[in-house]
Amino acid sequence: MHIKFGYFFSLFLILVFSLEAKSLLYKVSSKTSTVYVLGSIHLAKAEIYPLDKAIEEAYTSSDILVLELDPTSPESAQTIQSTMVSLGMYSQGKTLKTELSRKTYMSLKKYAANTGLPLEQMEGMRPWIVMLQLSVVEMMRLGYSPELGIDQHFLKMAKRDKKPILELETAQEQMALLAKDDKDFQDKLLFYTLKDMKELEPMLDEMFRSWKEGDESSFDNMMSKSIDDDPSLIGIYDDLITKRNYTMTERVEGFLKTKKNYFVVVGSGHVVGKEGIASLLRKNGHKVTQY
Repeated sequence: MHIKFGYFFSLFLILVFSLEAKSLLYKVSSKTSTVYVLGSIHLAKAEIYPLDKAIEEAYTSSDILVLELDPTSPESAQTIQSTMVSLGMYSQGKTLKTELSRKTYMSLKKYAANTGLPLEQMEGMRPWIVMLQLSVVEMMRLGYSPELGIDQHFLKMAKRDKKPILELETAQEQMALLAKDDKDFQDKLLFYTLKDMKELEPMLDEMFRSWKEGDESSFDNMMSKSIDDDPSLIGIYDDLITKRNYTMTERVEGFLKTKKNYFVVVGSGHVVGKEGIASLLRKNGHKVTQY
């Protein structure tokens, strides 16, 4: 089962394993601190709960919760809303029909016709907004909910427990990735989402299985397949995933220099692979244990 680029990016926004009943939970320690890094599923089903006991215990033993982003914080919520308004719509005279390649526009037109979506209401939206809207609607139709996502689960717990919450990134940084003013970039985001929309259900089922079994290899293979199929995606992948992995790893290493314990929840795609957070920590000389 392979995940194509459009879907991976969608899952990363909503925002991202061995078959030995492990989980995507990793532990790294220094003399003064322990940091747990958990690969998250941003949209999930109720059946994923209760979580493995080791995951819940890692959260309980930590002093601070760390997320990629807390979309419920006033600052993040305001940034997301203002960016969608200011950078999510075309300026006057531009539409999807005028700005997309013919190939991508015809794919969108066909998808809209097949699903009954009103294309005319989307014409003024930029591709990244359309991509998110189509992906989330379809995932929720299949029974996956952002409210049941792993990061949301622990965010609610941290608020209940009055545990400090830190963010690895800002909403401004994440929205800048999405709203990038590059026609080719925007076109590819939407094209690859549409191209493989019919594969979304089996892909999500496989991702769900991989997460529950801690199948790191399977998830990494789903990630790399898209690049093997289309090498032109390498630059986009580096911007959206790889570069951010290095930055997140630096933040984790900063936590290890403190006297607190941290529970870090990031998209699973950022954890696995040769340049995922777990591997980068090992390359930097840290002992990383997968649970």
